[in-house]
Amino acid sequence: MMKALIEFHFYLALITLMPTWYQRDCIEEERLSKHAHYRRQSEHYQAKRKLVRALWTGTGALMLIFPTPPLMVGGLLFSTCLSFAILDESK
Repeated sequence: MMKALIEFHFYLALITLMPTWYQRDCIEEERLSKHAHYRRQSEHYQAKRKLVRALWTGTGALMLIFPTPPLMVGGLLFSTCLSFAILDESK
């Protein structure tokens, strides 16, 4: 009973604090640009995410093969910068 009461009040707080687009379950195709996550649904963005995942997998493997601190820090900084550049929204 107490758990249900806490969940209910948490849900009410969530509805009050979150924007209206977050409460919708499905993304409408005709109003795609109105949704905050519309770009995540495109095939182009999914391909970019696969490329970034491969980049991070390669960086992790490199860090496991050569576990020296300068290489780890350099690889992490380079991978982070490159990931942001790949996933950037600009054309």
